[in-house]
Amino acid sequence: MPALREATREQERRKEAIPIPMAPDYTRGDAYAGEWVPDENGLPPDCPVQPLGMDGDTIFLIDAMGQLAAVSPSSFGQAFIQRLFGRHIGYAYWAWPAYSKDNGIQGFKAEKVRETFYTAADNKGLWNAVEKVRGLGAWRGDDGELIIHCGDCLWIDGRRYDTGEKGQNFYPRRPRIHGPWEEAVGHEDNPARDLFRLLKTWNWRRPDVDPLLFLGWLGTGMLGGALPWRPHMFLIGDKAVGKSSLQDIVSQVLGNGLVSTPDTTAAGIYQRVGNGSLPIAIDELEAAADNRRVNAVVKLARLASSGGLMLRGGQDHSGVEFQARSSFLFSAINPPPLEPQDLSRMAVISIDRLDPSKVTDLPKLDKHTGAKIMRRLVDQWDLFEGTWQAYREALREGDHDSRGQDTYGTFLALAHLILGDEGMDEAGYRVDDLSGWSETLAAQGLSEKETAEENWKACLEHLLTSRVDAWRGGMQHTIGALLEGYRDNGNSYLDIGKTREMLAQVDLGLLPRGQNKIDAASDFLAIPNKGPNLTNLFEGMPWGNGVWTYALRQGPPEIAEYRKEFNKVKIGGVSRRVTLINLTAFEAYAEEVG
Repeated sequence: MPALREATREQERRKEAIPIPMAPDYTRGDAYAGEWVPDENGLPPDCPVQPLGMDGDTIFLIDAMGQLAAVSPSSFGQAFIQRLFGRHIGYAYWAWPAYSKDNGIQGFKAEKVRETFYTAADNKGLWNAVEKVRGLGAWRGDDGELIIHCGDCLWIDGRRYDTGEKGQNFYPRRPRIHGPWEEAVGHEDNPARDLFRLLKTWNWRRPDVDPLLFLGWLGTGMLGGALPWRPHMFLIGDKAVGKSSLQDIVSQVLGNGLVSTPDTTAAGIYQRVGNGSLPIAIDELEAAADNRRVNAVVKLARLASSGGLMLRGGQDHSGVEFQARSSFLFSAINPPPLEPQDLSRMAVISIDRLDPSKVTDLPKLDKHTGAKIMRRLVDQWDLFEGTWQAYREALREGDHDSRGQDTYGTFLALAHLILGDEGMDEAGYRVDDLSGWSETLAAQGLSEKETAEENWKACLEHLLTSRVDAWRGGMQHTIGALLEGYRDNGNSYLDIGKTREMLAQVDLGLLPRGQNKIDAASDFLAIPNKGPNLTNLFEGMPWGNGVWTYALRQGPPEIAEYRKEFNKVKIGGVSRRVTLINLTAFEAYAEEVG
C-alpha cells in the first residue's frame, strides 16, 4: 500500500507541474518539467550546456556562456552545475526537477544532471582538449582558411561568427581582444608605412634588413597559430639603445592581443597563454649564474615554432600536455647561452645607441595601427604561401638550410604582405626580383650562424680543448695541444709513444699516418664509446654519458669513421669500440669553414 500511495502522489505531481519561469531564449512552451524528449546526444531540447566529448574520466562541456568546462565524476555536483548553467540555472530546474513535499520544484537532481551529461559526452565520443581547443589568436581552419579568435567572436573570410565548434575544433568564448579593422585598408591608408619609418630610426646593426624583419615579427605574432612555422626574435643591445621602447611599440600595436610579461618562467607563460596562440614579449631575459629557469622559457619557444607538445605537472602530480603555438620576442643586454637548435628558430637582432639626428620629427602612429595591419594580413592570407615560398627560394640560394629558409622567409613574407608591393617599393626593396636576398641575408654573414656551431663540431672542439691530467715540460696540456705537438714535425719531445701514453689517461687513442689501415696519409684520434675519464671530461655538457658517440658520428663521413672493420682499437692495453676522427680532414674542414 505505501508503494501504491507514493505512485499516486507522483502522478498528481506530474499533472500539477507547470514550467518554471525561464530565460526568454529557453522558453519551454507547454512541456512539463522533467518530461522531455532527448535529442541525438541524449540531452533535453535547446540545452544551454552542450557536450564536446570524453577523455578518460573527464568529460568536456560548453557551458552556458560558451566557455570550455572540464569535469570528473567526483567534481560534478551542485556547485559545478550552477557554474555550468549560470543565469540559465532555471533550465536545470525544469529539465531535472527535484520536488518538495508539497509537490513544488525546489531545485534540480544533481545525480540526474551528471548521468545525462556523461551519457551525452559518451555519445559524442573521445575528445582531446589539447588538440581540439583553440583559444585567442589566429588559426588555420580545416580548409586552410584564416580564423581570428577575438574572444567574443570569430573572424572568418571578412565576417564575424559566434564562438563554438567550427569544423574539427572548438573555439571557447573568452574576454574580447582587438580584431581586424572593419574595412579594407589600401596603400594610402596603410599605417604600416609610418610604423616602418619609425622603426628605421633605431640604430640597427643591419639598417636595411633588421627593421623589415622586426615588422615581419609583428605579423608573425598576429598570425602565430595559423602559420606553418613560428620563428622568434631576440633583441640584443646595451642599456639606452631602445630595446624597451621597441617593446612599447609592440604593446601599442598588438594591444591586448599581446602577452607581455616579466615572468620568466615557462609555467607562468603557459598559464597566461593557455590554449591560445597570442604573441609573447619578454623584456630583460638576461643570462645568469643559473640559467635553468631561462632555458626552460627558451625551450618553450623552441617547441612553439612547430607547435610541439610539452608536459607540465598537474595538480595530482600527473603530466598535463600543453601545446605552445606562439611567437616570442625576447630582449636582453646579455642574452643567455642559446643552443644551435634555438638559434635556428630565431633572428638575433643587434641594436646600437640611438642616433639623435634620427629621432626628430618622428611619425605619429595611428591608434588603430594594429587592427589595420591585421586587416591587411587577413585580406592577403591567400598570398602568404606563394610569397613565403618565393622568399624561401631566394634564401636557399644564400645557403640557408630549411630552418633558415622557414625562419627568415616567414619574417620577410609577412613584412611584404603588411607593406604591400607599393610599400616595399617605397621603402627601397625590389618586389619583381627577390634574388638579392640571397646576398643581403646570406647564411654565413649572420651572427646566429657564427654562434650556432654544428653539434658534432662543438662536441669535438670541447674534447680537444679539455686538459689531460698530466704534466710535461712544466705544463698541463689540452688534448688538442698534445695532438698539435705530436703532428708538428719540428717538435722533438712528443713522439708517438709519449703522445699515446698521455692520451690514454683520458681514454683516447691515436692512429698515426702510415700506421693505420684506413688512410695512410691521415692521423686518426680514437674516441671510445664509453670510458670513465671521458665521462669526466664531458661532465655537465650535453654530450655526457656516452652521448658524445652519437654527436661525433653526425660529422661528415670523411671526418667521422665508425665502420665495423675499423672501429676496434687498443687503448692502454685494452681493446675498445671507438669512433675515429680523421684529424687531417678535420684540420682542412676547419680552415675552410672558419
